Amino acid sequence: MKETDWCWENIAFMVGKGTKIRFWTDVWCAGTALSQTFPHLFALAAHRNATVEEMWDQSSDQGGWNLRFLRNFNDWEVGMVGDLLLKLRGLRPSLEEDSVSWKGGKSGKFKVKEAYSCLVSPMDTVFPEKCIWVDRVPTKVAFFAWEATWGKVLTLDRLQRRGW
Repeated sequence: MKETDWCWENIAFMVGKGTKIRFWTDVWCAGTALSQTFPHLFALAAHRNATVEEMWDQSSDQGGWNLRFLRNFNDWEVGMVGDLLLKLRGLRPSLEEDSVSWKGGKSGKFKVKEAYSCLVSPMDTVFPEKCIWVDRVPTKVAFFAWEATWGKVLTLDRLQRRGW
C-alpha cells in the first residue's frame, strides 16, 4: 500500500457547486475516479483538470453535462460514452459549497483514532492468546504454539532455506 492510499480511500467528496472537485480525477461519482473507470475517455478528454462546475452547462433550463473531447468518437467508443452518461445521470451541482467527508469513521468527521484503525491492517495476525495460554496445557507446548503462531518454529521448509 502506498503511503497516501489509506487516506484517499477513506475520503469522500460531496459535490455542492463543484468548484473544488476535479471532474475526472477526484472520487465524487460512484465510488471511483472517472479517470479510472473510463481511462480511454479520460485520455480523449479535452480538459482533464476541469472541475465539476466547469463541466456543467447551466445555460439550458435544467442544465446538463458539457463533456468535451479531442476528437469525434469511433463506433466502438460510443458505448463507453453511454456508460459515462449513465453514471452522471441524476448528478448535478447544487448551490451548496463542496465538502469532504471521512469514510473511515461513523460520524463522517476525521478522528485520529479512526485513522489509526484504518492504518492497522486487518490482515495482521491476531494473537490467539485464549487458545494458547490455557491452564491445562504444559508450558513447553504453550511456548511451541506461541512460536508457531508467529512463524518462528524451524519447520522442514525453514530449515531447508537455511541450508540444513
